[in-house]
Amino acid sequence: MSCPHSHIEAALDRWNECHWHIHQIEANYHSPDRFRYSFNSFIRAIKEIPQILKMELQNHRKYSAVLKPLINSLNSNELLSTLYKKRNFLVHQGMLNILSYGVAGTTEGRGIKIAVGFKVEPYETTEEAYEKFKYLLRKNKIIRYAVGPDCDSSPMIRREWKLPELSIELLEAAVSAWKLCGEVISEIIIQLGGSALELSFSCRHDPEKVKTMVFNQKEFFESVDGEKTDA
Repeated sequence: MSCPHSHIEAALDRWNECHWHIHQIEANYHSPDRFRYSFNSFIRAIKEIPQILKMELQNHRKYSAVLKPLINSLNSNELLSTLYKKRNFLVHQGMLNILSYGVAGTTEGRGIKIAVGFKVEPYETTEEAYEKFKYLLRKNKIIRYAVGPDCDSSPMIRREWKLPELSIELLEAAVSAWKLCGEVISEIIIQLGGSALELSFSCRHDPEKVKTMVFNQKEFFESVDGEKTDA
């Protein structure tokens, strides 16, 4: 008797590739071009999964009655459908249009201590946005002492990426899409006589730490306040 996974080896490989792309999205979160390239690669791979499943399973005896409806359920999911349409746009028209949102303020290492909305342009790195934040605080001492760090906190920028068509942040969207595909693939494997897949994504990094970049307190005091601190 053949292993149930052997029937959908290519689809499983593409699903695992999506997992890898999610880690690339995490690693490149604060660099616009690399983030966009990573997310592009993710939606290319996720869109190919239903097509590959159909090719691999079309001759199986359960295909028409059981397997095909499971595969088609991926196309009817709102999140996945939006990502598939976005992939079609990229193939035929060009660049991915993503939106960037941010807040700037301070942290004591356990989340945000205080922050205000701060414009982080979709074309600029988080480091570049931080230089703008420091420039603002040099010019406005009221804002500096309201939201800037003290001796117990560090400056930080927290940003999020979104698509105009989705309310959910894009890293969260990618993880949700991966799990949705995994649930269908898992059910297919069960129908083929196998066991359910592990879908916990336990290797995922803390999303708040991914979205937040913390900067050096000493450099801030020297750059913004003109204070010379001990090395």
